[in-house]
Amino acid sequence: MPNQSSASSTWRQPSFWKLVLNLPKLFRLLGRLFRDARVPAFGKLVFVASIAYLISPIDLIPDFLFPILGQMNDLGMVLAGLRYLLHRTPPNVLEEHLAQLG
Repeated sequence: MPNQSSASSTWRQPSFWKLVLNLPKLFRLLGRLFRDARVPAFGKLVFVASIAYLISPIDLIPDFLFPILGQMNDLGMVLAGLRYLLHRTPPNVLEEHLAQLG
């Protein structure tokens, strides 16, 4: 079993495929982080803003003009918001939640 410090660092530098394979765990982790007062509010705000960008009709790269590039841009914004949230979360808080998720 890997130590929790390495688990925390793995989630702080997630690869796209690691996130895809662990989507259920990621959603549970996000729910726990958003309910935890120890997680900085600005990190939560940045992630929410990235989700808002995803559902917004306004895009930097319009999906209808550049279908694949536009969708990659949307995905990149969400991943950047997620990464920011995970980096702003104190390591001990992230490790605690990951340990409770199993």
